[in-house]
Amino acid sequence: MATPFVQGRLRQAPLSVRVDTSCAHCDAPLTLTIDQDLNYELGDPESDPIIFVPQVDLFDSGRPNIIDSF
Repeated sequence: MATPFVQGRLRQAPLSVRVDTSCAHCDAPLTLTIDQDLNYELGDPESDPIIFVPQVDLFDSGRPNIIDSF
């Protein structure tokens, strides 16, 4: 998810990533497109997923790296 945000900012260019996954509850297919501003678009406008970003204190996580915080 961070790829379009970080790379888009570094390159100062529009960038997006497409995520093909499935619902953890019902296993229905789910497609998301996320852009450099963290806007997202659903492949199926009828779907209503719960999308969130974990609240992580990146400066005081107590973990050796940011990956371990997520």
